[in-house]
Amino acid sequence: MTEHPILETVNLHRRFRVTQGPFKPSATLNAVNGVNLRVRRGETLGIVGESGCGKSTLAQMLLGLLPATEGDVLFDGQPVRNISRAAFARRVQPIFQDPFSSLNPRKTLLDIVTMPLRVHKLGTAAEQERRARQLMDRVGLPARFADRYPKELSGGQRQRVAIARALVMQPDVVICDEPTSALDASVQSQILNLLMELKADFNLTYVFISHNLSVVEHIADRVAVMYLGRVVEAAGVDQIFDAPQHPYTRALLDSVLTVAPDAGVPELALGSGFPNPLRPAPGCSFHPRCPKAFGPCSTVVPQPVLADHPGAACHLINPPMTTGAAA
Repeated sequence: MTEHPILETVNLHRRFRVTQGPFKPSATLNAVNGVNLRVRRGETLGIVGESGCGKSTLAQMLLGLLPATEGDVLFDGQPVRNISRAAFARRVQPIFQDPFSSLNPRKTLLDIVTMPLRVHKLGTAAEQERRARQLMDRVGLPARFADRYPKELSGGQRQRVAIARALVMQPDVVICDEPTSALDASVQSQILNLLMELKADFNLTYVFISHNLSVVEHIADRVAVMYLGRVVEAAGVDQIFDAPQHPYTRALLDSVLTVAPDAGVPELALGSGFPNPLRPAPGCSFHPRCPKAFGPCSTVVPQPVLADHPGAACHLINPPMTTGAAA
């Protein structure tokens, strides 16, 4: 891996206007709120957080499907907005959560996998078919599957088709948005192992988005933890899972169910329930739920986590500077 980031976000924001009802004014939803990340070539960056934290919105922005309200997404040092859609699509590809809804039910598997090559006019028809059959075989779909339709496959087989389609143009980066969440546990492990093998075989870079911490621990090199549109902690996977700094990261890890006898359901002791993203709390947006919140947490916004430097956006870790504060 090199230090030069292949994919980077710089103070990235995405805001939406949300209608609240016929007698209420519309409100602003900060789905992505000042995110700074760097993804090095050849690594896997895991992004985790609760539903509604902005993970999927961030994924769409990294894919160029949603424009930024503010800030930039950079690919190989260039703003994505300055790269043609076709050129960007050849180098950055997605794998989505639900393979059934992302595959055309009227097309055969061979048609689905060759379609990116046809759209981008890469190679002759014979070369396109040969490349597609090679990829299908590599992801575990025998030749007899070529003329089948998505409805004839299991969930794991459909996800293998989606993976083959994503890799057929030999991209540099693959954005994986919850690619195993719709699969059974045993199939999840097969798909994860396949993704790791393909990463090594094709020198891929992954951005892997998931709410499943066990999955992220298995596949990621570094992890960014999101809460209400912000990255609240980022570090290497070992540090995140062995020595988390932010109270929210600790709460996520404590929420993982265990197979230990009599362990029961985890008790997180997070106050005030799930927050309203249209009206986030002032200061640190996590402070109403934080068992370790103190004075500045309710008024002072923590310093953001910057790019690929390990750290946590928390006053417990980085106390705010106050004039005349006691030593």
